[in-house]
Amino acid sequence: MKKTCMLMAVGLLVLLISGCMGMKEQSEGNQQVVKEEKGPLQTKDIQQKEAAVKETQNWIEEKEPVELPILMYHSISSGNSLRVPKSEFAAHMKWLKDNDYVTLSPEEAYRVFTTNMKPSEKSVLITFDDGYTDNYTKAFPILKQYGMKATIFMIKQSIGRPNHLTDEQMDDMMSHGISIESHTIHHLELNRLSKKQQEEELKGSKIFFDQRFSQRTRMVSYPVGRYNEDTLKLAKEAGYQMAVTTEPGQAKKEQGMMSLHRVRISPGLSPESFGRLVEGK
Repeated sequence: MKKTCMLMAVGLLVLLISGCMGMKEQSEGNQQVVKEEKGPLQTKDIQQKEAAVKETQNWIEEKEPVELPILMYHSISSGNSLRVPKSEFAAHMKWLKDNDYVTLSPEEAYRVFTTNMKPSEKSVLITFDDGYTDNYTKAFPILKQYGMKATIFMIKQSIGRPNHLTDEQMDDMMSHGISIESHTIHHLELNRLSKKQQEEELKGSKIFFDQRFSQRTRMVSYPVGRYNEDTLKLAKEAGYQMAVTTEPGQAKKEQGMMSLHRVRISPGLSPESFGRLVEGK
């Protein structure tokens, strides 16, 4: 009887130990699942938020609502009102540098609007629509020379097509502070599309650029500046934090984060005239 009791006690002890080990393994397994669920995009987003907190500690809080010049370029060449020659673009960037302007990324611009703080009294967001090859061959070297950030709104279907950026060119630019954001899939006038078609253009392009660059695509530029009330709602639902139009003037939060204005840069502007536009004069 005594021997039987001892055997039962040992068996019970073995079961208890096995149970504890099983619970430990299950717990470790659950922890592993949690770790695995945190993909590279989520991890990158967390790292960016942590960096942003440190960075904004030295930002300047504005007393009045922030006004931010968002410059709008297209091609760096000559031929029509959307093309700015390389020599003029170089003079514009030199003016910004000489006048102590800080260039922003889309993420930084979003923080400017949402916190009403700026890294410098003189801040600017440089943007290019359509993603032309000359953005890489002509504008990019100048931006690198001055250590400037800029944003290119790329059309998904134009990647690698004649006179447009290739994957390799975009990767090179992104490694030097240039952001690639959405200009939709097919560059169609959104206000002429059905609600479903608009959603496909806005949401589809965001998903593509999110995955292609392992990023959170924050901005969209409406093709030809066309949009309607559905567009504003769908852009926000798609997950964009900001959208830009071709409405003229400095960008302000009160315009709506999905309908920010821009400063159109046309050919023929002297550095002084360019400066007055940037300053909102």
